This record gives sequence, C-alpha cells and structure tokens, in this order.
Amino acid sequence: MAQSSVKTRIKDLLQDITVDNIAIGQFATDAAKEIINVLPIEMLWSISTFTPDLNGAGASITSSRILYAARNSLRAVEIDAANASRATDSNSIYFATNESPVFYKEGGKVYIKPVVSSGNDARVHHVNYPTITFDSDLSTAGLVGAPDEIEHLVILKTAVKARLSELNEYQDDTEEHNLKLQDLQLLQAEYQMALTTFIGSSGKKEAE
Repeated sequence: MAQSSVKTRIKDLLQDITVDNIAIGQFATDAAKEIINVLPIEMLWSISTFTPDLNGAGASITSSRILYAARNSLRAVEIDAANASRATDSNSIYFATNESPVFYKEGGKVYIKPVVSSGNDARVHHVNYPTITFDSDLSTAGLVGAPDEIEHLVILKTAVKARLSELNEYQDDTEEHNLKLQDLQLLQAEYQMALTTFIGSSGKKEAE
C-alpha cells in the first residue's frame, strides 16, 4: 500500500471532515487499541513482540494486549496474583514446574514461574497499543508490520469516530445532521463487514 498519512486516508473517505488534527490522532489511537483488542490472537503475530522476565524480576508491560506467556517455549497458564506464593508450593495445585509453568500479573509486571535465572527464555508476548498522530503513516509508524487489512480497519474505525464527533456540531442543522448520520451508518456497516470478512478469511486459511 502506498505511503500516506492517516489524515489523507480519512479525507479520502469523508472529504468534508471538520474535526481537527489532534482529534484525528486520538480517534486513530483509540481505533487501533479497539481493533487490537477485538482481533483473535492468531491474527496479531505480525505486530507482536515479547518482553523477557529476567531472573524473576517480572516483565514490565504497559499499554499492551498480552497474548500469552511462555517458558522455554512451553505456554504458561495464568493464575491470580493472590495465589502467587502457591506457585512455589509443591503441595499446591498452582505449583509451577518446568513442564507446567504459570504466570500472573501484578503491579504493571508479568511474572513467570519457575524463575529463569539466565537468558530470555521466560517471555511475555504482547502487542503494544500504538500512539498515532494525524500525519502518521501506519505502515512505518504505529502499526509496523500490520497487514493492509488491519490498517484499513483502523482507518475505517477512525472515520466512524470522526463522523460521530461531527454530529454534535450539527444539531441545529437538520439537513446537514441527517446527511452526516447517513454517512456514519454507511461507514459503520462498511467497517463491520470488513472486520467480519478479515476474521473469516483468516479462519478459512487455518482450516486449509
């Protein structure tokens, strides 16, 4: 996809957009977070990263969707932080072993048990929520590595949010308000169809 800013791509959809640049950036940032949260985990691998839990100090994870945690390539099972001490109690059902690791979230960190004393073999895999501005190019900033379909969803959702915001400005102009409302409904339908199609196409690929 050719490089272009978020605002340029939004104007291609809305043309007469009246919201300011700061609002466009916030709408895009919120849209990206919502889409990251709603997509199945298996569709986010291209934009995921990992943070290691080194020596049991915990992996600092902020403003991200956690996909999973693993120790030595074995998926860890999440337990409640209230049961953290039981992860080292051999008499507990929450006891963590090399073959059955666990993890818990507490204080902005993710802890994986048993502790890995060296290397980065205790990993928390996650997708960072991007901060997007009106002049961002999603292919090189914010959603680096994302397939075109995810970029398109972010643009559509941003357009929906922008048009929805504009409705409040035209409460006293019935004709203009109705036109923008119709436009909003079309955008919402297009977004929902694009989201459903994208998720559905991924499921078909896995089945093949």
